[in-house]
Amino acid sequence: MGSRAPAAEVPEEEAPVCRFCGVRLSTADSHEELTELLFRHGVLRSAKAVEAYGAVDRADFIPEDGDAYLDAAAVLGRTGAQVSAPHVHAAALELVQDKIASVHEELRILDLGSGSGCMAAMLAHLVLGHGRVLGLEHIKELADESVLNVAKNHKALLADGTLELRCQDARTLTEDENRFHIVHCGAALEGPEPWLLKLLHPGGRAVAPIGTADTPQWLSSIDVSEEGEPVVEKHLRVLYVPMTSEEDQRSRGAAWEDVVARCVRNSADLPPLDRP
Repeated sequence: MGSRAPAAEVPEEEAPVCRFCGVRLSTADSHEELTELLFRHGVLRSAKAVEAYGAVDRADFIPEDGDAYLDAAAVLGRTGAQVSAPHVHAAALELVQDKIASVHEELRILDLGSGSGCMAAMLAHLVLGHGRVLGLEHIKELADESVLNVAKNHKALLADGTLELRCQDARTLTEDENRFHIVHCGAALEGPEPWLLKLLHPGGRAVAPIGTADTPQWLSSIDVSEEGEPVVEKHLRVLYVPMTSEEDQRSRGAAWEDVVARCVRNSADLPPLDRP
């Protein structure tokens, strides 16, 4: 990883912050140090989320030429997909954990746009022994690679059915066949879309970035009432790729430099600490 000084030696007041959300970045030289800093910076809060995050080494899920412990998103080749920054994954994991405590039956969690499998593996560790996770990714090479990534150090999750990873567009799921207590969405939505809400049990929660494509969005919790009405709460400003078709995503991946330039333009004048 080079000669970067250990992150733990950087004084807190000098640690850089994310320009979108103002959270202190937790760049580190090992997965253990990364997890420690995410906890120290208040992004990871609960013991269960810390344990789940700490169990899944990010180095297993990003390209070999990437910096696994840099607190920034990692691009997955020309697929139009990314692995979210560590502080974003940690924040999403806590929003899932916040809801788990209120579910008193075997949990079913759906990870949409599961990409390289990193978040799906963390979710599986979060519910180990009392739930199951289904990860769906519509780019076949990513879906295939995610199984290999998980199998490096978490083969048991696949073997015992705690985690299932498959190639499928989540929008093809039907509410009659699939209902989940929690849905984590790894791509941005314009809003709490009806197809997403139909995948949730009454009283369930979706954790998703809400906002316009290629413009900073809000990582949000979407809680569905027993009557099916969504209540959206904003938590963290983020920048995700949009939920789209396989064809459109591949087109974005082929023109990735243009996508990045557009994102830079759209976020250039954004106040760095704009909060809800």
